Amino acid sequence: MNDCNIAGSIAHQRSEFAVIDPLYCTVRMMPPPDIRNDAAPWLYGDGELECRRLQQLRRRTIEAKLKVGYPGEFHQPAEHVWFRHPVVSAENILLRAGGAVTIRLEDLEIYCAENQKQPHKITLPADLSGLVYLHIELLTGDDLPSMLIEDGPYSTDGKGWEWSNDGIIWESPVAFPQTGSGLPPHHSEPAETVLPPVGQEGGLFDFGRELFGTVTVRCIDKPEIAAGESPAEAGNTAADDCEQPVTVIACGDGEWRSEHPLAFRYLRIGGGAKAEDIACRAQFYPVRYRGAFACSDKQQTRIWMNSAYTLRLCMQDFILDGIKRDRLPWVGDLTMSMMVDAYAFGDAEIVRRSLTALGRAGIEHKHLNGIIDYSLWWIIAHDYFQRYFGDMEYLRREWPRIKAMLACLESHCDAVGMLVKSADDWLFIDWVEGDKLTPLQMLWRWAQDSAARLAERLGESECVSHWRNRAEHLGIALQEQAWDAEHNYWRGIPGNALSAPSRHAHFISVVSGLALPGQMTAIRNVLLGNIASPVGTPYMAGFENIALAKLGAVDEITERVNSYWGGMLERGATTFWEAYDPGQQGDAAYSFYGRPFGKSLCHAWSAGPAAFLPMGILGLEPLADGWRRFAVAPDLGTLTWAAATVPTPQGEIEVLVEDGIMSLRIPSGTVAEWRGRDFTGEVRISYLTDIINLTGDK
Repeated sequence: MNDCNIAGSIAHQRSEFAVIDPLYCTVRMMPPPDIRNDAAPWLYGDGELECRRLQQLRRRTIEAKLKVGYPGEFHQPAEHVWFRHPVVSAENILLRAGGAVTIRLEDLEIYCAENQKQPHKITLPADLSGLVYLHIELLTGDDLPSMLIEDGPYSTDGKGWEWSNDGIIWESPVAFPQTGSGLPPHHSEPAETVLPPVGQEGGLFDFGRELFGTVTVRCIDKPEIAAGESPAEAGNTAADDCEQPVTVIACGDGEWRSEHPLAFRYLRIGGGAKAEDIACRAQFYPVRYRGAFACSDKQQTRIWMNSAYTLRLCMQDFILDGIKRDRLPWVGDLTMSMMVDAYAFGDAEIVRRSLTALGRAGIEHKHLNGIIDYSLWWIIAHDYFQRYFGDMEYLRREWPRIKAMLACLESHCDAVGMLVKSADDWLFIDWVEGDKLTPLQMLWRWAQDSAARLAERLGESECVSHWRNRAEHLGIALQEQAWDAEHNYWRGIPGNALSAPSRHAHFISVVSGLALPGQMTAIRNVLLGNIASPVGTPYMAGFENIALAKLGAVDEITERVNSYWGGMLERGATTFWEAYDPGQQGDAAYSFYGRPFGKSLCHAWSAGPAAFLPMGILGLEPLADGWRRFAVAPDLGTLTWAAATVPTPQGEIEVLVEDGIMSLRIPSGTVAEWRGRDFTGEVRISYLTDIINLTGDK
């Protein structure tokens, strides 16, 4: 563990035994050490930096020859742009920018220079009468235009700047802080932490937990490296079965480094290298564990901690799908990953990046990530982002793109409002076979419901009415065509009486709010029974457990979590896998996609317990954006105590339920709702007898 104190809340203290992250920290943010938040920022076009980062990430996956396809259409950042600012005074300007720079006062060119590392020094004419705008034109080639002016009336920390990629349509740019390196953010490199192996056995070096980073080896001759998330993968000698490139390059002074970052726990090094010669330069997103969860079941406490660590490793430039093969962001995974982030870290920035880059190109030609249901998840994710992080400025920026995507989806609907899947559309839902059209339509209804809530936040009443009506009509059609009233279950295909029950339709109907009160018992019976085929991944198992929590099946959740996620821990997992089948034995458990080690053993979509355990056991959920109002409703089932800390934009919520007493610390500016009553400040409640003791802020 690092030198950072655990300290923190009761939940932090009681979960300390389960810490797996070597950089676990609760008491400070751990930002990159050279961030300069007190200085003028770099300016970019809206979404351009995020799309550039995704472009770079895609290039790296190609260079590393990772076995992953990445369908869809992605925005290509502009290389020729303009910035402008109203003329305010005759000042000397010290401009930092990438690419060739041309500066004009209206049509009068006053400065022109090729790309240079040094700042550009510009003196404006003394007479500025009749001049309205200062224009800065940047032409970068294969780079991203950005600029920074440190101080003065044209400083980039002001609100006067506008950006354009055609010199005609102008919009507000987005600011990003500068670093001590002097490089613009799109040239920054991730911070690294040097970690040694913690043990050696059977020819393998064990680092004690899953890591992501480059491997360094100090030896005379060029070493051979094999890396694996499991001992079997690290011990593999068949080149065709390698999922990651293990080429090494010389760094000088007898040090060798893996050419590309690797996801691994175990290393096999040829040439007789010793442990002291080997290290991992691990990459960690700079975030602290503001959230925590602990309970009387130690296994569940460990599962929460390992879930949070799973997501932490997948937090790089974006929230990635996984760190071994899918080093890319995917929309469908993002809602689950976002919830885990909200309960464990409370970091909004990485979610904004991911949503922005993934949605920027729209869906006029292809669905997001090439998957029809992922286009729907993007809209749902925007609604969830507001619930958990409450960022109205970001919603206002994204709203035109959200509306455009909704209009495109609406144009592909039939007469009753169901989304029509073309023969070329990839309908994913989950890695399972079976009928998926009912879950698709439920997601479409959910997306329309989300659209109405987004429009309501912006005060667009006509849009609210439009999408609320469409969602209502589609919900009625699904009740009529997809609910089998005779057998009391959701069919996999609307209007098809021969279609089998769909497990995914049952839990999506609950989580999305489609299910009617009179259907809840039947849905619960299906989810706890065996008439519907099981889910294929921890991704969808997460949503199933959220539904079960809403259905009051807390003991069943406990049993399932210990069996499913606990089953991975029993097999040596320190992070959770892309898919898990308890019936697979031995090394067969690591195979996927027809490849012996194709399965990712650190997959963000599998981190769900970090969200649904505090949500289900303690009833902690936001009722208003940014947790300004939240629910708390403990249901411990067979547990004797439970504690959670949840990060919010206003501060941390802290809950401890023990010996029949609920102790609740409520951040200033937020309201807790319990059994129909509102509370602020610090509260102690006998949740068995309703006796309340208020302390502190009332």
